[in-house]
Amino acid sequence: MATARGRRFDAESIGRAGALVATCTLILTASFVGLVALVSGETAGLSQRLPVYVLGMATAFVGAVLLTEAQGLDGRTVIAAAGATALGTFVVLTLGGEGVLHAIQNPEALVTSHLLFYFLAAGMIATGFGYWGINHWNELSIRSQKKSGFGR
Repeated sequence: MATARGRRFDAESIGRAGALVATCTLILTASFVGLVALVSGETAGLSQRLPVYVLGMATAFVGAVLLTEAQGLDGRTVIAAAGATALGTFVVLTLGGEGVLHAIQNPEALVTSHLLFYFLAAGMIATGFGYWGINHWNELSIRSQKKSGFGR
């Protein structure tokens, strides 16, 4: 079996990781398409959908507060994590939602221009970087750099 950082990957682990990679890639791809739709001005009716995106953001904020409080973190960390989660959720919901709508309304434009394939590739690369960043968070933090003398 393949190993990564001392963990064994069995068929179930690989299946879960594959599902996670596929889900994240699709979400990021939809967000990239949404960004193109927003920049090109092809988001008619956005003001009617915005309250749904804001509600999703508020839900993520409260959920993050509850989860981080349950871990016994200090107040500053709780509010910073909840704020970052809420902002990230709002961006992904807005861009992803608009991307899905744009793809449904203009499928031929995405396929004939090959943009969809480029966005899928970008989504996969971003997913890989995200996975790597999460697994190496401690190595990347400023505190660990000061302790190790890295960056002096």
